[in-house]
Amino acid sequence: MLAHKAEEEGVAVAEFLTGRSVHINYSSIPGVIYTHPEIAYVGHTEESLNKEGIKFKRGVFPMSANSRARTNMETSSGFVKILADAETDRILGAHIMAPMAGDLIQEFVMAIEYGASAEDIARTCHSHPSLSEALKEAALAAYFKPIHC
Repeated sequence: MLAHKAEEEGVAVAEFLTGRSVHINYSSIPGVIYTHPEIAYVGHTEESLNKEGIKFKRGVFPMSANSRARTNMETSSGFVKILADAETDRILGAHIMAPMAGDLIQEFVMAIEYGASAEDIARTCHSHPSLSEALKEAALAAYFKPIHC
Protein backbone atom coordinates (compact mmCIF):
# COMPACT_ATOMS: atom_id res chain seq x y z
CA MET A 1 0.00 0.00 0.00
CA LEU A 2 2.86 2.40 0.67
CA ALA A 3 5.73 0.99 -1.42
CA HIS A 4 5.95 4.42 -3.04
CA LYS A 5 6.65 5.98 0.38
CA ALA A 6 9.53 3.55 0.95
CA GLU A 7 10.90 4.36 -2.51
CA GLU A 8 10.85 8.10 -1.72
CA GLU A 9 12.65 7.47 1.56
CA GLY A 10 15.26 5.36 -0.25
CA VAL A 11 15.88 8.17 -2.72
CA ALA A 12 16.17 10.62 0.18
CA VAL A 13 18.81 8.44 1.86
CA ALA A 14 20.80 8.22 -1.38
CA GLU A 15 20.55 12.00 -1.84
CA PHE A 16 21.66 12.60 1.75
CA LEU A 17 24.63 10.22 1.40
CA THR A 18 25.78 12.03 -1.74
CA GLY A 19 25.43 15.47 -0.17
CA ARG A 20 22.40 16.49 -2.17
CA SER A 21 19.34 18.32 -0.86
CA VAL A 22 16.74 16.01 0.71
CA HIS A 23 12.99 16.56 0.47
CA ILE A 24 10.11 14.42 1.64
CA ASN A 25 6.74 15.97 2.37
CA TYR A 26 4.93 13.28 4.35
CA SER A 27 1.63 15.16 4.09
CA SER A 28 1.67 14.68 0.32
CA ILE A 29 2.32 10.93 0.23
CA PRO A 30 -0.79 9.15 -1.02
CA GLY A 31 -2.30 6.02 0.43
CA VAL A 32 -4.00 3.62 -1.93
CA ILE A 33 -6.09 0.56 -1.16
CA TYR A 34 -6.35 -1.64 -4.23
CA THR A 35 -9.89 -2.93 -3.85
CA HIS A 36 -12.84 -2.56 -6.18
CA PRO A 37 -13.57 0.26 -6.21
CA GLU A 38 -10.16 1.59 -5.25
CA ILE A 39 -9.74 3.91 -2.29
CA ALA A 40 -7.08 6.62 -2.24
CA TYR A 41 -6.30 9.50 0.07
CA VAL A 42 -3.72 12.16 0.75
CA GLY A 43 -3.25 14.75 3.47
CA HIS A 44 -5.64 15.45 6.30
CA THR A 45 -8.93 13.82 7.21
CA GLU A 46 -11.91 15.72 8.60
CA GLU A 47 -11.17 14.11 11.97
CA SER A 48 -7.53 15.29 12.01
CA LEU A 49 -8.51 18.83 11.00
CA ASN A 50 -11.18 18.98 13.72
CA LYS A 51 -8.70 17.64 16.27
CA GLU A 52 -6.17 20.33 15.32
CA GLY A 53 -8.84 23.05 15.35
CA ILE A 54 -8.35 23.91 11.69
CA LYS A 55 -11.41 25.38 10.01
CA PHE A 56 -12.05 23.85 6.61
CA LYS A 57 -14.45 23.62 3.70
CA ARG A 58 -15.59 20.30 2.36
CA GLY A 59 -16.47 19.53 -1.23
CA VAL A 60 -17.92 16.16 -2.18
CA PHE A 61 -18.94 14.90 -5.60
CA PRO A 62 -20.66 11.53 -6.13
CA MET A 63 -19.39 9.27 -8.90
CA SER A 64 -23.04 8.57 -9.73
CA ALA A 65 -23.07 12.04 -11.33
CA ASN A 66 -19.89 11.45 -13.35
CA SER A 67 -20.64 10.67 -17.00
CA ARG A 68 -17.62 8.39 -17.53
CA ALA A 69 -18.35 6.34 -14.41
CA ARG A 70 -21.98 6.04 -15.55
CA THR A 71 -20.93 4.94 -19.04
CA ASN A 72 -18.62 2.31 -17.51
CA MET A 73 -21.37 1.28 -15.05
CA GLU A 74 -19.05 1.95 -12.09
CA THR A 75 -20.97 4.45 -10.00
CA SER A 76 -21.94 2.46 -6.91
CA SER A 77 -21.33 4.59 -3.83
CA GLY A 78 -18.13 6.17 -5.12
CA PHE A 79 -17.17 9.77 -4.45
CA VAL A 80 -14.42 12.37 -4.44
CA LYS A 81 -13.98 14.52 -1.34
CA ILE A 82 -11.71 17.51 -0.99
CA LEU A 83 -10.88 19.41 2.20
CA ALA A 84 -9.67 22.99 1.86
CA ASP A 85 -8.66 25.62 4.40
CA ALA A 86 -11.69 27.81 5.19
CA GLU A 87 -9.69 31.04 4.87
CA THR A 88 -6.97 30.40 2.29
CA ASP A 89 -8.75 27.74 0.19
CA ARG A 90 -5.49 25.74 0.18
CA ILE A 91 -6.11 22.01 -0.29
CA LEU A 92 -5.44 20.14 2.96
CA GLY A 93 -6.65 16.65 2.09
CA ALA A 94 -8.53 14.55 -0.41
CA HIS A 95 -10.25 11.18 -0.46
CA ILE A 96 -11.43 9.17 -3.44
CA MET A 97 -13.45 5.99 -3.65
CA ALA A 98 -13.81 5.29 -7.34
CA PRO A 99 -12.43 3.34 -10.25
CA MET A 100 -8.77 4.29 -10.79
CA ALA A 101 -8.61 6.20 -7.48
CA GLY A 102 -4.92 5.34 -7.17
CA ASP A 103 -4.25 7.22 -10.40
CA LEU A 104 -6.72 10.04 -9.80
CA ILE A 105 -5.25 10.95 -6.38
CA GLN A 106 -2.07 12.23 -8.05
CA GLU A 107 -3.74 15.52 -8.98
CA PHE A 108 -4.40 16.18 -5.29
CA VAL A 109 -0.90 15.02 -4.33
CA MET A 110 0.53 17.67 -6.66
CA ALA A 111 -1.94 20.24 -5.35
CA ILE A 112 -0.88 19.65 -1.74
CA GLU A 113 2.82 19.54 -2.62
CA TYR A 114 2.68 22.90 -4.38
CA GLY A 115 0.08 24.66 -2.21
CA ALA A 116 -2.77 24.76 -4.73
CA SER A 117 -6.26 25.84 -3.78
CA ALA A 118 -9.66 24.33 -4.48
CA GLU A 119 -10.20 27.25 -6.86
CA ASP A 120 -7.01 26.28 -8.75
CA ILE A 121 -8.39 22.79 -9.39
CA ALA A 122 -11.90 24.13 -10.09
CA ARG A 123 -10.60 26.50 -12.76
CA THR A 124 -8.48 23.84 -14.48
CA CYS A 125 -9.94 22.26 -17.61
CA HIS A 126 -10.51 18.52 -17.26
CA SER A 127 -11.19 16.30 -20.26
CA HIS A 128 -14.76 15.13 -20.91
CA PRO A 129 -15.93 12.53 -20.41
CA SER A 130 -13.39 11.43 -17.81
CA LEU A 131 -13.24 10.21 -14.24
CA SER A 132 -10.98 13.17 -13.44
CA GLU A 133 -13.92 15.53 -13.95
CA ALA A 134 -15.13 14.35 -10.54
CA LEU A 135 -12.02 15.95 -9.00
CA LYS A 136 -12.90 19.28 -10.59
CA GLU A 137 -16.51 18.94 -9.43
CA ALA A 138 -15.42 18.23 -5.83
CA ALA A 139 -13.13 21.27 -5.97
CA LEU A 140 -16.04 23.33 -7.33
CA ALA A 141 -18.16 22.06 -4.42
CA ALA A 142 -15.52 23.26 -1.95
CA TYR A 143 -14.90 26.54 -3.74
CA PHE A 144 -18.34 27.48 -5.06
CA LYS A 145 -20.72 24.82 -6.37
CA PRO A 146 -20.47 21.81 -8.69
CA ILE A 147 -21.80 21.97 -12.23
CA HIS A 148 -23.24 18.47 -12.63
CA CYS A 149 -24.69 17.62 -9.25
